[in-house]
Amino acid sequence: MSSSATSSSDCCVVLVTVTHYPNTSDIRFPLALELCQLAATKLIQTVIVDDSPDHPAVRHALEEAGKGHVKVYQQDKAIYQGKGGALRQAIKEARDLLDTNNNNDNTAICFAEPEKVDIANHMHLIVRPILDGSTDIVVPTRSEELFRQTYPIEQYHSENFANLHFNSLAQQFKGFQAEDAKQIDWLFGPFAFRTSLADTWLAYTGTSWDAQMIPYVRAVRNENRRISSVTIDFRHPKQMKEQEEGDPKWTNKRLQQLNILFDLLGEQELS
Repeated sequence: MSSSATSSSDCCVVLVTVTHYPNTSDIRFPLALELCQLAATKLIQTVIVDDSPDHPAVRHALEEAGKGHVKVYQQDKAIYQGKGGALRQAIKEARDLLDTNNNNDNTAICFAEPEKVDIANHMHLIVRPILDGSTDIVVPTRSEELFRQTYPIEQYHSENFANLHFNSLAQQFKGFQAEDAKQIDWLFGPFAFRTSLADTWLAYTGTSWDAQMIPYVRAVRNENRRISSVTIDFRHPKQMKEQEEGDPKWTNKRLQQLNILFDLLGEQELS
């Protein structure tokens, strides 16, 4: 390891993410470096599971950017398959870092994709309801104005459509009927949970985006856990908007994503 991380006793929140870069010229790689730099500035302990072909170079760069606050692990694909598996590996490492011998009802794990750099500026708002005992799970919601302004317009519309669909389905479950749980931003991506709930994510075997969402649906539906939404003024990177807006390749990718989620999340979990 090129740098040591802050001891678990010094933190009560760990940010986790997963990475895969064909090479370091990928447009998303500088954003991951920026996230690590911001994590260091904000003193946010961060765990990354990486599956890049040149893992040593990626690990070194990310940990150097994190200045002791970022710990990078190579994905163990014999145990953890796909993006969902990488997420589970990251959650396991984060839980170990927070030390399960302590009262982990007072600690939290937060996930965000590495290109969502600005999420580090809002971590305190996302985890606050967990740490103060108000809720067990938080799914942040993008403020409407910045969502429309900073995202590719196709993504803005497709994700609004999907959010309306999943929120409509979720209303049949009591845990999603609370005022602060009626408008979940399902397609945003980031979420946080009380560390003591980590097994709910670790027990799920999905290998794609479903591994982020379905565990919190099951926690609410089957375990009567509390879920809340917190609105944040999140700004999407302009590089992403410039690269993806108006490109049919990306609208097709989003359609494929919605088809997967309408089945795995909508039909199998919320219907």
